[in-house]
Amino acid sequence: MPYYFRGRVRGLKPHPYCINCGLVKNLSSERPRDVGYYMNIIASLGKHFKISKVQVRLIALKMAQDELADPYALDRHQQEELFVDIVTRNLNIREGAVRALLDR
Repeated sequence: MPYYFRGRVRGLKPHPYCINCGLVKNLSSERPRDVGYYMNIIASLGKHFKISKVQVRLIALKMAQDELADPYALDRHQQEELFVDIVTRNLNIREGAVRALLDR
């Protein structure tokens, strides 16, 4: 799509990017989700499995450490893969159980 500035063609319109690291923001319709969405899934897992508060805290710290909410670096599919990996590593839960709650 051509980009016009003051009536002149300026090539393609630049995509938004992170001023700190230079990563280009993903503009697809599959936008990443907030960390709160994934915390709600952990709460739903707690209704079906025994999960202690310490385990929830460890998962939350790992999600923050891996920058799960970074809209520039990850798309939704990458976020979900990372989330499933974090949860299955910290809890003794099958991957299918976590994915079932993600697909709702």
